[in-house]
Amino acid sequence: MEDILNQILSELKDIKTDVRDLKANVGALKKDVDNLKAGQERLEIGQQKLKKNLIENLESYTEKITEHVDDKTEVLNKRVYKVESEIEGLNRQ
Repeated sequence: MEDILNQILSELKDIKTDVRDLKANVGALKKDVDNLKAGQERLEIGQQKLKKNLIENLESYTEKITEHVDDKTEVLNKRVYKVESEIEGLNRQ
């Protein structure tokens, strides 16, 4: 019976030590959680900025590609028109 009581007392002392350690670490844990929340907020803001920049750059790049294709199409259309005009001139002769 005495062994059981000593074991219970030992376990109670361990629990008391664990509770004391937890109380001592609560402040540090709260600070860590606050730091994690702040970091999460910074990440979300950074993602929004990245998304906005990506969309703006894609729009600019798409406009440049469109302009390039339009320029090439215009040149090609002029060549086709010239060739068609020459063919019509030859057909009339």
